[in-house]
Amino acid sequence: MASILGKRARATEFSKDDPSISSRVKRRARVPIANDENADPNHAHDVQDNAECESIVQLPTPKTPRHRDALSKRVPITPRHRIGLVGKPLTPRTPRTPFIPHNAATVYNCARQTFTRSADPGPLIGREEERVELRSFIEKGIAFKAGRCMYVSGPPGTGKSALVSEVCRDIQGVKGVGTAYVNCMSAKNSKDLYSKLMEELIGIDYEPQQDEIAHLRAIFLPRKKAGDLVYVVTLDEIDHLLTLDLEILYTLFELSLHRSSRLIIIGIANALDLTDRFLPRLKARNLRPQQLPFLPYTAPQIAAVITTKLKALLTSDESTQNDYIPFLHPAAIQLCSKKVASQTGDLRKAFDIVRRTVDLIEIETKKKYQLDQSIQTSPSKTPLGENPNLSSPTRTSLGQALSLATLTPQTAPRATIAHVSRVSAAALSNGTTQRLQTLNLQQKAAICALLSHQKTSRNAASSIFSMPSKSSPAPTVRMLYQTYCSLCRRDNALHPLTSTEFADVISGLETLGLVGEKTGRGFAMTTPSKRGKGVDEEKRIVSFVDEGEVNGCLDGVGGGILRSLLGSDE
Repeated sequence: MASILGKRARATEFSKDDPSISSRVKRRARVPIANDENADPNHAHDVQDNAECESIVQLPTPKTPRHRDALSKRVPITPRHRIGLVGKPLTPRTPRTPFIPHNAATVYNCARQTFTRSADPGPLIGREEERVELRSFIEKGIAFKAGRCMYVSGPPGTGKSALVSEVCRDIQGVKGVGTAYVNCMSAKNSKDLYSKLMEELIGIDYEPQQDEIAHLRAIFLPRKKAGDLVYVVTLDEIDHLLTLDLEILYTLFELSLHRSSRLIIIGIANALDLTDRFLPRLKARNLRPQQLPFLPYTAPQIAAVITTKLKALLTSDESTQNDYIPFLHPAAIQLCSKKVASQTGDLRKAFDIVRRTVDLIEIETKKKYQLDQSIQTSPSKTPLGENPNLSSPTRTSLGQALSLATLTPQTAPRATIAHVSRVSAAALSNGTTQRLQTLNLQQKAAICALLSHQKTSRNAASSIFSMPSKSSPAPTVRMLYQTYCSLCRRDNALHPLTSTEFADVISGLETLGLVGEKTGRGFAMTTPSKRGKGVDEEKRIVSFVDEGEVNGCLDGVGGGILRSLLGSDE
């Protein structure tokens, strides 16, 4: 009992002398000291005195660090489960976006942006007479400080708004002249229109007032003649005010035609006889505005506009050397201008055709470069290799992108008549029915053979006895010609064409947009091959019209023969 008490007493005294030592360190440090239970308890104080004199050795407790020291120079040990991965490429840390040549910017982008509707029109070409008359009208009003009114009319796409905006920009810096532009389509009522006029004339500091028409009268009809401003106000889509409030037109025209007026109004609309039909009160008071009609663009004017815009894409050195026109062949420009002028004369429609033609020639150029690169890097000519980082671009893609990047406006392939004819057929035609009705007998027979072949292929694929196949129901030109010949000779009703003549028929149908080439993921806009040359008999052809549309256009001569071709199954 005494030994146990002495053991507890020594432990208590040891812990009181050194309280900073942790419990675990205390237990390990006093093991060699308090391990003798047979020692005499009377000598406990002697042992304690000897221990105080000597330095107490504390054994450090081994610890495992929670976090690895990033600055440590220790070489990390490879875990056992990763020893087998040495020498194999790991997953890339930062995945990179694959480089797609089809999305890369090419030289055709500048031409495409030039003919977009949101692009800057620049100096208007082909409206020199209208520009002179409009400028003279405004300059006389500014010189005499007298109010005037002009009504600009014409079909859509004839350059009315563009020309008026160009002339008004030229007079903005003239001293003593204020300009304002309001699109009447944005006004909901008369008060809204008057508020927009006040904001344009006074500025952003304008505060809405209750009697705004009175304020406008005070501005446009000043009492003092000396030092008064002359205001040029452009009202676009002015015919919208007829449905909004007819009294607004009377008020504005009467303000501009007053004796002491300082208001010059330029109204723009499509109707040619708006003032005579809807404003008889002005005619009764002999206050008729001056008219400036815009006629539709002619073919030479449209060709001049397109040619000027395309030549502006060349550098100064290239444009002065010769009369080269980039991106479009001169004959293709003439075809586009004549087609548009014969229908509407809308310059915006001509720009749409040019832009879509540029897209078409760009697609063909990319496909050509891609085909050339695939031939150069074919597996038979290059050794096998692996690409450890699958997200990195391949050599073929990089080579194609570099090849396209070296093109300039002068070296880029140009669109031909076939391209413009292909695009204009879909953009200017009234519909598929009209194009089908203009076909001859052999062209209709080719379409009937194509639809019959597609229907037979679908029926065979849907049969329960058919084997799964990856073949496309779209036939090649050679297969289609064989089907056409067999259908024509079945009843001896129609003499088949030769293969060359049949290829010309398919090219003509491609030009009209009735058939096209089948690609891997859909339809492709392709250019018809030249007559008798370069006919690809292995390309697959699909029909852009269905059987119902073709059935509705088979009336007339040969209708029974064509229906038998269309409804027959091989």
